[in-house]
Amino acid sequence: MIIGIVSDTHEDKANALPHIMAELKVRGAEYIIHCGDIEPKHLDPKLFGGLPVICALIEEQVDRDEFRTPPAGWTFTTPGNRVHRIGDMLVYVGHKRSFDFLTGSEAELLATMDKIRRDNDGLRLMTSGHTHHQISCQTRLVNFVNPGAVELSFDGYEFALYDTGKNRTVFTRIPVTTPVIESFAVGVVSDSLNISDLDPAFWARLRQEFLELNVRHVIHCGNISVKDVGREELGEFEVYYNLRSDQRKSDAPKNWHLIEPANPVVEINEYRFFVQLDLGADLNEQSELDLHRVSLNLRRQYHDIRFILCGFTRPFLEEGEQVRIVNPGYAVRDRSFAVITLPRAEILFGQVPVDPLPLLESR
Repeated sequence: MIIGIVSDTHEDKANALPHIMAELKVRGAEYIIHCGDIEPKHLDPKLFGGLPVICALIEEQVDRDEFRTPPAGWTFTTPGNRVHRIGDMLVYVGHKRSFDFLTGSEAELLATMDKIRRDNDGLRLMTSGHTHHQISCQTRLVNFVNPGAVELSFDGYEFALYDTGKNRTVFTRIPVTTPVIESFAVGVVSDSLNISDLDPAFWARLRQEFLELNVRHVIHCGNISVKDVGREELGEFEVYYNLRSDQRKSDAPKNWHLIEPANPVVEINEYRFFVQLDLGADLNEQSELDLHRVSLNLRRQYHDIRFILCGFTRPFLEEGEQVRIVNPGYAVRDRSFAVITLPRAEILFGQVPVDPLPLLESR
């Protein structure tokens, strides 16, 4: 099932919601989550394409007459009653949970996710809004998604999608204006380590995922085995890779480009990506306000960077006013990767599929 996720529609003065819904339906959305700050005029099933909707009410709306009865096919969540079922999975549909991360830290958010899941066995998705920018934090059991805001976001009219079958999350937007730059996609992977020994098919399957997503450039944030530098499976891509200080540089094909420690910036089609593997571990203890300061300091040192790419920990996204922080996750453990499509700034988090074990014959 594909779930469309929106938040903070407010007055929707730009009339973005019908455009978002049209795109969600083209992308196959079967269900809608609204993370709150919705106005009574938008409680209209036709506006949401007749799809079932779970909508988070904020405290001030709970006792208002307009919100006492949800429209046909809708469910309201309220403070203290945020967990509901979509199909065969539990989801937490809240509004202000992202605010905890604004002054707290990713580590504290992860602790909250673990606690809510302990209280609600089988919970797979947590959603929140309120802060008007996109956030993703993933564990092996739960995805936390803030889709950004339809109104008054940092960049365009934002929304997200979650594919329950592929465990794939996409953060995207309707641009405010129509770009003339040709679209291109950058694949991001990190911490592949000894994946070739553990999963010999990994690189071929990653190649297939990237080709299907129109990737032509790949950035490896680091913790790559030296013997995997120059993999033939990535021969069709321009690959930029990071080595640790304890790894020795080796010969590589012309399409493989080493990111030098003295200048850890990759420039692709005039977009600049700052790449530092272990920054992910440092950011784990930072609040969003701290992350904003980190981003500004790096942007002062490395002018006009648009993305900060790191690794070392779980998949993570934080959308700042000028810079987005993206961690594709730990490939050797989770087979995870990310794809950034520009100029739309669409960010996808996915996993390379692994075949199920064969069925055992009963005797």
